[in-house]
Amino acid sequence: MMTAVEFIHAELKRLHGMLDKAIGDLTPAQLHTVPANHPTASTLAWIFWHYARTEDNVVRFVLQNRRATVWAEGGYAEKLGLPPVAQGTGMSTADAQALRLKDVALFKDYTQKVWASTEDFLAKSDPSALDAVVTVKPLGDMPGIRALGQTCVSHGMTHAGEIELVRTLIGVAPVAGV
Repeated sequence: MMTAVEFIHAELKRLHGMLDKAIGDLTPAQLHTVPANHPTASTLAWIFWHYARTEDNVVRFVLQNRRATVWAEGGYAEKLGLPPVAQGTGMSTADAQALRLKDVALFKDYTQKVWASTEDFLAKSDPSALDAVVTVKPLGDMPGIRALGQTCVSHGMTHAGEIELVRTLIGVAPVAGV
């Protein structure tokens, strides 16, 4: 029988593959298009950035006792001209729509390093360590396993669905299989 950690590990691998495929064929213009010019819609650039930053923060900073994120270690904020600490939570719609991935290849490099860091963490962690209670702001205290399940898997899959819809709204075919 599959353990909770094995399930989360498998689902994060699946999610990473979906996200990689969904960003793989997009032009910079498509990444930054506001879907249907809706005043409160998020661009694909913001969604990808927000999710990758969230996973990076949860896996590194929260679950590994304040370990520096891939974002900080790699100097990605400076290189991409983006906020050094923010991950998009609580960002105004105007600021989210204004976010630009100036170097898409560099951003993809960042996401690959985040996925690899998560993979390494899950492969090497003692599953019982995920029973420890951690604080995920702004959600509060929860066991580490729930932090992974809720803020990485569930949250990520929600954004994967959003990405598919936005791709359709901006005139790009969805990539997820049925």
